[in-house]
Amino acid sequence: MSTRNLRLMLLLIFSLSFILIACSGSQEPAEEPVTEEEAAETVEEVAEEPAEEPAAPAEAADLSILWFAWQPCEALGELAGQYDGANVTVNCVPIGDWYNTTFTDFAAQGGADLVVMDSQWIGEAVTGGHVLNLTSFMQENLDLDDYVPAALSAYGEYPPNAEEYYGVALQGDTQMLVYRTDLFEEAGFEPPATWSELLEQAQQFKEGDLVENGFVTFWCGAVACYDTMATAWNQMAWSFGGELWDSETYQIEGVLNSPENLTAVEFAQDLFATGPEGAANFGFDETVGAICSGSVAMTTIWFGFGPAFLDAEGCAQAPNLGFAMVPGEVEHVISLGGMGISVSSYTDNQEAALDFVNWLQSVETQEEWAKLGGFSARQSVLASDTFANAAPYNPIFSESYLLVKDFWNLPEYNALLEPQMEFLNLAISGQMDAQEALDEIALIQQEILDEAYPDK
Repeated sequence: MSTRNLRLMLLLIFSLSFILIACSGSQEPAEEPVTEEEAAETVEEVAEEPAEEPAAPAEAADLSILWFAWQPCEALGELAGQYDGANVTVNCVPIGDWYNTTFTDFAAQGGADLVVMDSQWIGEAVTGGHVLNLTSFMQENLDLDDYVPAALSAYGEYPPNAEEYYGVALQGDTQMLVYRTDLFEEAGFEPPATWSELLEQAQQFKEGDLVENGFVTFWCGAVACYDTMATAWNQMAWSFGGELWDSETYQIEGVLNSPENLTAVEFAQDLFATGPEGAANFGFDETVGAICSGSVAMTTIWFGFGPAFLDAEGCAQAPNLGFAMVPGEVEHVISLGGMGISVSSYTDNQEAALDFVNWLQSVETQEEWAKLGGFSARQSVLASDTFANAAPYNPIFSESYLLVKDFWNLPEYNALLEPQMEFLNLAISGQMDAQEALDEIALIQQEILDEAYPDK
């Protein structure tokens, strides 16, 4: 207590003592007035009384997130470590287990509080009642006009065009061309503007002495490789003028097995032939390894794998790698990648989960996400110097992301995917006739949609 406050307290005590003496009607002799020393002792006793203990802060919630194992999942764990509102654990499972783990947990009404799902799973998750409707939350807390429109719809909207959202963009992604700058310079090549030009360059590399192979990508068609084969080929089909289906009539036969798509499969067969032995089984790891080991001149791969190509310790060819847009042909379309994050209907920490999503989607956090190798779907972030300077391929991403296209966002997605993966892989690797493969895919997929939607 300050000296001034102490003097005021003593004066108050003296004054009260005299008032009590003066006002007392008792015949009893007045008590001796309180001395200054006694008053000081009283004040000291009051001052030494312990203050009430402050209420203990509420214990932070424990939140868990499920995604698949790749660099962005590790980066999300690092980013979540910066969040003070909850204890966040990010679980990164093998890509082949990602879907099964997610929907097995849903079936058991448990699992992670927040799930990162592929864009095509939204329909199945929504119709199963597995994720929360985030429409009101997003409208109240997020600047939806700042998001790339394709990201808003692909990562959370269901049904299509309903403006009802069950997920918000976490990792925007599409594909880029990664190429050996030293080889291109020696061969006198520029990054290709069309798929036809890319094939010509790949064939010259394969036939020449500069490098063993021209082109490779993730051609794997096995279930464990999820959608790799399909997303590698879809952008070729779209760019050659083909389509996967008629989304208004739900017609696949006559659409998928079209002359344009036949041209795209035959093109892919020629491109596949410029790659290494065993490429029919290549997934992401093998594709990255082929570029980094120096056995291949170029690839198309998701931007999300970009950090692997910048790591000189893990990638011997890192100093020689350049980045460019995936080319077009008749059209210029690139496969949409990336994922949204959704809140599980079965979480016991709904409020904490929504608070985390709100923090995650802020401009400041999205810029931190970019520094860790992530890709935002917020246009203001994509246009920022922070994003452009975070990685050498980021300016290319900002352009490429405007050309993206997705495939079926239906609950039947996985059933539709399996025949496309299997038969495209057989055709492109030379084990099946291209037209027969397209006809078989179209037949199976049409049966799936006809059974699910008899009225189209």
